[in-house]
Parts: sequence; C-alpha cells; structure tokens
Amino acid sequence: MSNKETFSSEASQFEDDRSEESNLQSHEMLTAPVFGLFLRMAAPIIIGLLVNGLYNFVDAVFIARAVGTNAIGGVTAVFPLHMILISISAMMAGGMASILSRKLGAGDSELANTIFSSAIFLASVVGGVCAALVLTFKIAIFNLLAMPLVLQPFANQYITPIALFVVVSFVSGVVSDAFRAEGKSMQMMKMLAIASLLNIFLDWLFLFVFNWGVPGAAWATVISMMVSLGYGAYVLKVSDHLIKFEWSKCHFQPKLHWQAVSLGVPIFLSYTGYAVMLSAVNLAIVSVATTDAELLISGNGIFNRTFMLIFLPVLGMMIAFQTFAGFNYGAKKYHRVAEVLKVSILTSGGYAIVCSVLMILKPQWLFMLFTRDQQLISIASEISSITFIGFFTVGIGMMCPALFQALGFAKPAAFLNAFRTYILLLPMLWLLSNEYGVLGIWWTFPIIDLLASVVIGVYTYFFVKKMTVKANHI
Repeated sequence: MSNKETFSSEASQFEDDRSEESNLQSHEMLTAPVFGLFLRMAAPIIIGLLVNGLYNFVDAVFIARAVGTNAIGGVTAVFPLHMILISISAMMAGGMASILSRKLGAGDSELANTIFSSAIFLASVVGGVCAALVLTFKIAIFNLLAMPLVLQPFANQYITPIALFVVVSFVSGVVSDAFRAEGKSMQMMKMLAIASLLNIFLDWLFLFVFNWGVPGAAWATVISMMVSLGYGAYVLKVSDHLIKFEWSKCHFQPKLHWQAVSLGVPIFLSYTGYAVMLSAVNLAIVSVATTDAELLISGNGIFNRTFMLIFLPVLGMMIAFQTFAGFNYGAKKYHRVAEVLKVSILTSGGYAIVCSVLMILKPQWLFMLFTRDQQLISIASEISSITFIGFFTVGIGMMCPALFQALGFAKPAAFLNAFRTYILLLPMLWLLSNEYGVLGIWWTFPIIDLLASVVIGVYTYFFVKKMTVKANHI
C-alpha cells in the first residue's frame, strides 16, 4: 500500500469519529491558505500570552513601586530559579504537544488520550520532586547564584510560595498545551487570560491594599494559576474535544514519557537558556561592577520584564507555527510545512524590526512606569539601546529550532536551541565583560544574535530543501 493510500485510510477512519466542528477544523488546517490561517491561529495565542506577559510586567511595576528597588532586585536575582521550574514544565508540556498534534493529524485519537492522561501524571510527579528540592536547597541555590545578601530575603519571600504549589503550574501547562495541540487556541488564550487578569488584580490587592509586600505578589501568582487550571479542567469535562482525560491511563508510560521529554528537551534548553543568561549576566555584573552591582541587577531586571513582554508575540507565532507544522507534517503535507516556516519567519521578523526601532531610540517611556529613579531608568535604557540591535533576527532564532521540535527531530532541535546560549553566549560574555566591563555585557547579545541566526538559518535551509524534494517523490 502506498503512503497516500495509507494516509487516506487513516484519515477516513479519523473523520468518521470526529464532530462536524472538528472536521472543519482539520480541513482548514490541511487546506486553507497558509498566511491567513497562520494569523488566525496565532492571534488568540498572542493575545493570551500578552495578557499573561502583562501580568509579569505589571507584577514588576507593582513590586518596584510598592516595595522598592531592592525588592525588584531580589525577584530578578531569583528569577533564574523560577525560569528553571518553568523550563521543566514547558519541556513536559511541549514534548507532549508535539506528539499530540501529529497523532491528531494522523487520526490516532486513542493514543492521543493516552499521551495526554499520562502527561498529567508525569507533570504531577515531577512537580512534587521539584518543590521538595527547591524548598530544601533554596539558600544554597541563592549562594550559587552569587546573590547579594541584601537581596536574598526578597528572593526567599517570592520563591517559597511558588515552589510550594509548582505542581499546579506543571499540570496547568500540560492542559494549556493540549488545547494548543488540538488547534483550539482560543481555549489556551482563555486559560492564560484568566490567570493573568486575576493575577494583576490580586497583585494590586495584596501589595497596595493589604501591604503584604513581595510574598503578596507570589501568592497572587499561585492563586491565579489554581483558578486557571480549574477553568481548563472544567472545559475539558463539559466541552467537545478530540482529547479526553482518562484515569485508567493516568500512570507511568515509560516509552511515551521518554519520547515526550526527548522532544521537550529543545524547549527546556531554550527556556533554561534564559535562566542561564540571567544568572551569567548577574555573575558578570557582580564580577566587573565595583560599586553598583545591586543597581545594575535591578536595572537589568526591569529591562528583562519589558523585553519579555515585547518578545511574547514572537513566542505566540512560534506556538501557532509548531501546531500548524506538526499537524501538516503528520498528514504528509510537506510543502505547507515549508510555506508556514517562511511565513512565520517573515511575520515575526517584521514585528521585531518595528520593536527594535522603538526600543533603541526611545525606551525610557516604558521604564518610567517602574520607578522615578533616574539612574535606574538610565541603566535600563542603555541596556535596551544596545541589546535590541540584534533583535531583528529573532524570527530565525525561534522558528527554525521550533520546526525540528514540531516534526519530532529532537537532536537537531536541541542543538539549535542550545547553540546561541550554551555555545556562543557564555564564552562571548566572559570575553567581552572582562575586556570592556559592563558595556561588554550588553554588547554580547547583538553579536551572538547575528552569529546564531546565520548558523541556524543555513542549517534549516538545507533541511527544508531536502524535505520538499522528498515531498515531490511521494
């Protein structure tokens, strides 16, 4: 039997089991014009992520204004640890979603239920282990991060509630990514929006009304995540979905878990790379700055909160791209995979250019929201004006590794995700910071952005060329 006949048989059985709404969705995913469908898929994800990112941004603004510069410095200093927890969650959820979208595209709904249910179990177990480790060794971790003593109390107040309820965050990530893998971006957006909007309200309530300080910000995060997960579980139970949670499948599935974690490693490396970057920058600041280390860490903190907000639309485009690419690859629509890669790179690149112009020429207007301290604003503005020089390459740096992850090629995805941070960043940061001091720290980023985009872009170009040649012979 030919590949076309095999796919036709599987697709026919798949269509018989799906609702009318799901039939339409599948048909659009495989046949609708790429650019328009990509934008429709990306838009709700971007909105949800922006609302979620707005929480992180407002959270930093509230902490800086309600508690002070050292408070935002402490939260910034412990953020690498928080990012590692987020990275582990994203690894499990993203790897699961990669398999899920391809199995749904191929029509294997029974296996999709097994993948989803067992992923919930894995997230719960790993979350419990992570909570125990963080709560036991947090002071040792602070010292490992070379965190100034004046910042450690604020870091401890922030990370303790987060770690206590990290299981909720992990399970919520699996549910959210399952909605995305199914192509129901709106449900993913709603989960993110509920968490973020409630978080902003609770931040205001706990910080400015109850005066709970940094712990109030952490508890706002925990409570909001619980409510968001509750909503996601309710939707799964009462709505029509291709995936269903089944208690009988909620246990260890070693083969599936290994496959999901393997595919999630590139996401882990990408997210952890951000934590490594923050830690390395903090260490470099402490090493080369003689008197203003705390102020520089705080300035870098408000810059990074702003950068994350600007970066989120690119992440939303990447998530939509992965779903589109994985679904079509599962259906052997290789030319559509190549087309959506091109569309996603150009769209995200255009967005990045507009943001770069604003953040290079006039970044002060955003940083003034955090503080009236002109020295802190000046430091953050200087960081922005240099760092954003290479931001226009972000489309290549994000979409190309995401392609390999979406298609199930774990090794090249892991290498490309690790290349910028683990191969280029650390040696370049050490070299430039020792040679040029604090300015060398900030110039590291546009340099490695440009170098990484060339290597990643060339590697992906030859892969896609080979894939499309294969498509012509099917």
